[in-house]
Amino acid sequence: MRLLIRALRILLSIGALGVSALAVLAVLGFAVPYFDLLNHLQALLFIGTLLSLLFAPALLGRGVWRRFVLAATATGFFASAITVVPEFTASLQPRPPVPASGQTVVKVMTHNLFGMNYDMLRVLDVIKREQPDIIALQEFFGEQRSELGPLLKETYPYSVFCRGGKRANLGLFSKLPFTQEQGAACPDDAYGAQRTGHILGLFELPDGSHFSLMTTHLDWPAPKMARQREEFAELQAAVAEVEGPLVVVGDFNSTSWSYALRGFGRSTGLTRQDHGLLTYPALFYYLGGWRETLPFLPLDHVFTRGVAVHDLHTAGMTGSDHLPVVFTFTVDQGSPD
Repeated sequence: MRLLIRALRILLSIGALGVSALAVLAVLGFAVPYFDLLNHLQALLFIGTLLSLLFAPALLGRGVWRRFVLAATATGFFASAITVVPEFTASLQPRPPVPASGQTVVKVMTHNLFGMNYDMLRVLDVIKREQPDIIALQEFFGEQRSELGPLLKETYPYSVFCRGGKRANLGLFSKLPFTQEQGAACPDDAYGAQRTGHILGLFELPDGSHFSLMTTHLDWPAPKMARQREEFAELQAAVAEVEGPLVVVGDFNSTSWSYALRGFGRSTGLTRQDHGLLTYPALFYYLGGWRETLPFLPLDHVFTRGVAVHDLHTAGMTGSDHLPVVFTFTVDQGSPD
């Protein structure tokens, strides 16, 4: 029995020290880009270091080893907390109310549809419940487009699509007329090699204001971190060409805790509006099928410039492995043209 207890204590110590070490390495991601990969797991690291801090010292014997494990787990928890807690605190901040000056309120849904989701009626049901003015879709492939497009045509008469490589299949539906800008970034070759793209639309509102909306889909940071960094740089250059109020939405395949995503916000001067919004994975494949699960990664983001966001939330399940993100905004009156 004593041998078993000793073995359990050793395993507990190794687990506590391991998760704490990963949390510390994640903080160093600004210096070593590969360590930034660990920031995508901050939700798990935070819970792991917290449980280690609470239970590991209590279950270990007294002495130098216990004090060492306690110090290590406390360090790991602090390292994770300085990343996770500010994000959670920001999610509690109140949003500005809709102005009473009669400005046009725009509602947007951004959603990674998931390439293996073929239940477009379920997608349509969520769209009808939310009633967005603009729908930005990622992983929007041909079979899905041929079914969902006609279902949306009457309500959303304005649309544009990208047909390209894996991440370059995008769609934009709108009740509001818009002009497509930067059209070269939106491929039209389903067999092409362009992996990513973006759609940029310029919208004129009835109140006389205008804004641009961009939707995109980036690659995962692993296994080719350099590829995603190049995509961020290209997206930054595309944003720099846009004047006036701007909304950028999509699946960035980068969590809000990562230095890569935070660096994109700083470099572009955009403000990220989503905080603590866990959108992926809403489905997980096990026991021979896709099953609903609790998301723990914030991958779908909303960046803005020159607009005020009044509400932002996740919508219901559509059969995708991502939850839709829905938000309302008005264009700031003081924004330059």
